[in-house]
Amino acid sequence: MNRRLGPRLATVVIAAAFTALAGLAGLAGQASFDRAEGWRARLAGEMTVALRPSPAADADAARAAEVLAGTPGVAEARALDRTKVGALLAPWTAGARGPDLATLPRLIAVDLDPRRPARRQDLDIALSAAGIDALVDDHQGWRRSALELRERTAAPLVGVLVLCAAGLAAIGGFAAGQETGRREAGLRTRLRLGATPFSCLVPVIRAMVADLALASLAGGLVAAGLARASGLLSEVAPLAQAGLLAAVSATGLLIAGTCAFAIAARRIGELES
Repeated sequence: MNRRLGPRLATVVIAAAFTALAGLAGLAGQASFDRAEGWRARLAGEMTVALRPSPAADADAARAAEVLAGTPGVAEARALDRTKVGALLAPWTAGARGPDLATLPRLIAVDLDPRRPARRQDLDIALSAAGIDALVDDHQGWRRSALELRERTAAPLVGVLVLCAAGLAAIGGFAAGQETGRREAGLRTRLRLGATPFSCLVPVIRAMVADLALASLAGGLVAAGLARASGLLSEVAPLAQAGLLAAVSATGLLIAGTCAFAIAARRIGELES
């Protein structure tokens, strides 16, 4: 009994581990993609205007915000508090002491109208017409960074998923070899008595699929539990979580089952010859 249960238990545990790893990789990748896309979408709806430091910077900032707020395609424009800007820049400027506030440009955050957003040229024209010397940043560089983040995340994600697929294929083949080896004497007898290879294959596949299905379900549940404990699930919508884990589990079962079927069919063919 132990000789029979040992390989089956190993199949279930290893296949569940690969399925759980694939599920966690999928959830992590989806959370990363969603975050990068949300960042990119938010940046696409905003621009930042910088006024060069001057004695009248505060008055110029208020006037620039008023001009920009009245520009078609702008939903809101607000001058950012210089102290808050200094606190944000402190880690990249003067450390704990913070930067010299007098040398900081005044920044204006511009929220664009999502229905018909203004272009960078529109803001430049409005500021120039008002005689305000300022630089408009349309966040193109940051948006490119968001896209690059998605690309950098995709490569290791694909690598992990390929590794899991290879592992599941290998464990499916291992299960097929173990099951056909255990049933070899009975299969030989049935083949000699005229049974078809397919009829011999059915009980072998049924036993393996049961084990692999159990492993797939267990792996999906383990992935969900670990993701919830780590807080990863908070980054992905509930329906997307369930759909992604179900798809990963089903794909893992399909890969392992297909490989198991191929190996079992080949082994039974060898017994027949």
